[in-house]
Amino acid sequence: MRFGKLIAFVSALSLVATLAATKVEAAETLLIGLTDGNTLVQFNSAQPALAKPIQVTDVSGTLIGIDFRPANGLLYGLSDQNILYTIDPETGKATQVSILSTPFTGGINSGVDFNPAADRLRLVGSNDQNFRVNVDTGAVADEGDGIPGDRNLAYATTDINTGKDPNITAAGYTNSVVGATTTRLYNIDTTLDTLVIQDPPNNGTLFTVGSLGVDFGPRTGFDIFVDRNGVNYGFAVSNSVLYAIDLAIAKATPVGVVGTGRFTFFGLVALRSR
Repeated sequence: MRFGKLIAFVSALSLVATLAATKVEAAETLLIGLTDGNTLVQFNSAQPALAKPIQVTDVSGTLIGIDFRPANGLLYGLSDQNILYTIDPETGKATQVSILSTPFTGGINSGVDFNPAADRLRLVGSNDQNFRVNVDTGAVADEGDGIPGDRNLAYATTDINTGKDPNITAAGYTNSVVGATTTRLYNIDTTLDTLVIQDPPNNGTLFTVGSLGVDFGPRTGFDIFVDRNGVNYGFAVSNSVLYAIDLAIAKATPVGVVGTGRFTFFGLVALRSR
């Protein structure tokens, strides 16, 4: 993959939040959103109004999620036909890689993100599906109970939202770099407008971090950028607004409108530190 043009989009962003009387400055990164019509939208976190749409080609069906794979730096996408692709983010050309062994039916209201430690793709849906996928083969792992896929999403019995049906529509792992030995999976519940931790991911157990303080729509993109110092920063897009997400206290801070405000995103990825 050629990253020269991508890196040229990256410029500075300084966003200040308060956490235990300590300043936390947001990261500088290029973001790529996924919107209708199999369209990628490149923009930087400092100037989201300067957005560049790119049409993805050679896809069967509709793309429902995208993410960079830390192991090889390639951008992957999943279509509603359960086909996995690699995508050139500069040209939009998609190349088929594999087909899921078990259908994922979460649609665009779902989260798609690579576990950097296990090198497996996590799929979570508003329908409570919870998949762990080997993208090279399309094989969907199971938790050993004979049912395809990991255990369905559910709030922990000790959680404040226990008994409520989760509506998880976005997901992101921390430490998303090659060689990561530890990671944590964060999700957004767009019914409760909360940030949650899925731990352990294979069990689908959800723990509420807190309210995001923003009314997120069901079509939401979310990703976590880790800088060269190992600090993780959350970003989310809902409708056309970009937010910085404080992962420690679940605070969403508006950064700006992406493009002219005409995009409705349901996927988001951050360019990884290298």
